[in-house]
Amino acid sequence: MKKIKELVLLVCALGALGLIPVFLSKDKPIEVSLPSLSAEEMAAKEAQQQKAAQASAAKAKVRRMFRCEVNEDCIIVDQDPCGCLVGPEGVVAINAQYTLDFNKLQSNLVAKACPEGEPSRERECSPDAAAMCLEGVCKIAY
Repeated sequence: MKKIKELVLLVCALGALGLIPVFLSKDKPIEVSLPSLSAEEMAAKEAQQQKAAQASAAKAKVRRMFRCEVNEDCIIVDQDPCGCLVGPEGVVAINAQYTLDFNKLQSNLVAKACPEGEPSRERECSPDAAAMCLEGVCKIAY
């Protein structure tokens, strides 16, 4: 019985060795086609990736501007160059540490003529409005 088992294993081993050349030889080589990009296309793609990375970094920075831990972290700033002259949407609460960064972002806004008259006194522009840290985000409470 042992000799039959050894003979079967020997035949299987020889059969496997005999199949190796079949698997290693190919009538036709495998074709691989890779898309090729011109230098201009490569540069455009890199510029697009760089622009996306900058946009992502800018969004992250803006998100940090609104994060807080305590009410004292937050202040109310003009979101619009005209502030409360355009109504409650003219102001926003941010983390005080990012005031300079916020002002740099605002300096890119186009200058505009502000409406004449009294500043709004509703909601965010009311005398009772205060910057508060609510759930880790600076907001205006009124």
